[in-house]
Amino acid sequence: MKMKINKTILAAAAVMLAGCVETAGTRVTIDTRSGDASVLECSTRLKNKVRIVGVSYNEVNGLKKATVTMESLVHRRVEVQARMVWMDADGAEIDADGKPFRAIVLDGMDLTTFTGVAPNDKCVKARLQLRETDSAQ
Repeated sequence: MKMKINKTILAAAAVMLAGCVETAGTRVTIDTRSGDASVLECSTRLKNKVRIVGVSYNEVNGLKKATVTMESLVHRRVEVQARMVWMDADGAEIDADGKPFRAIVLDGMDLTTFTGVAPNDKCVKARLQLRETDSAQ
């Protein structure tokens, strides 16, 4: 009897851990030196609801500014959280924990943009982290 309980607990834990992978979200990396941008889809659930359609960057008062345009792929409202993390030339994150996630609401089939400004002039790369929080039916 005790062995069955342990297997059940292990199976439940495995299912919970597998669910954690699905909530990992989407990451968009922007290199302002080379102009390269890449999109890493870590959540199949979010990938089927939100698509990155544009990435641009420029400079404002000597600081890098990155803008990511995203599009809702579904007809219902999708609620996500996003934050921009900046890195220096060596790839070290600068003030990664200082920027909280901000809420974004995408109404059905809508476009929206998310913009982040570098905290200092040493920043050359930006990474947008996007995760789903809730979706209305």
